[in-house]
Amino acid sequence: MSPAGGTSCAAYDFSIWYSPEDDHVASRIAERLREEGFRGFTEHRDRVAGTSVIRAAVEAIEASRVAIVLLSAGSLRDRWCQRVSQWSLCRSVRQRGARVVPVCVGVTRAEVPPLLQHLVPLEYQSEFFFQRLVASLRSRPGSGAGRVPPSAGH
Repeated sequence: MSPAGGTSCAAYDFSIWYSPEDDHVASRIAERLREEGFRGFTEHRDRVAGTSVIRAAVEAIEASRVAIVLLSAGSLRDRWCQRVSQWSLCRSVRQRGARVVPVCVGVTRAEVPPLLQHLVPLEYQSEFFFQRLVASLRSRPGSGAGRVPPSAGH
């Protein structure tokens, strides 16, 4: 049972995708979410040695309710990060309920790739980042039309 309210058929509440140089940020986010009771896949931590990184990424994306994509200077240059963003977005279009949450880490809204500009991003450095991220993971598709409750702070 996930803290999102009820049993989820997804193996993970979230997966988090990032450039290796952002490992400290990804680890902090994943740790906080796990403290809140969410189950997650952290790209560079949870990969199994000797397996196909492509297959592992696709399987983790498919098994997650929400894909969190860290957008930093490093990830914007990284073709692998771009590809994972595309796969995550394709899944969100194909499967109702799957979502992609872009998290800006030291990049501006103008630097967000065109592919992700239609999504509401979160700013990692903002005061209410973790509250908004947790609220986003707890919300269900169709419940509030993508609005974060006022108590989560904006």
